[in-house]
Amino acid sequence: MIAIAPSAFAAHHEVTITNAAGSSTPGCEDTNNCFIPSVATVDLGAVVTWENTDNAAHTATGGTPSDGPSGVFDTSLIMAGGSYTVSFEDFDPGTYPYYCAVHPWMTGSIIVEDGST
Repeated sequence: MIAIAPSAFAAHHEVTITNAAGSSTPGCEDTNNCFIPSVATVDLGAVVTWENTDNAAHTATGGTPSDGPSGVFDTSLIMAGGSYTVSFEDFDPGTYPYYCAVHPWMTGSIIVEDGST
């Protein structure tokens, strides 16, 4: 008999991503742990909330540090203890990289799936 955890079939309608404590200082990129989780998979229409549990201001800016902002989404500065939510309702399925514009070693990505499969 094969047991499957109920979370394997959980809908991805709401995801919360936190900043790692101390991520304003380089080092978290060595373990890909600046944003937790660093990769989040969501369905179309999902909302993603970035919670800043660090003691420095951060952003979640669509794009990459090498190419710059994509213009797809930008939380602006999220102060320590703050949060910002982005709806992925009008997005196409695909992978959306993001980074912190203040601390560019902090990177992550959102994978948007159509949810129909």
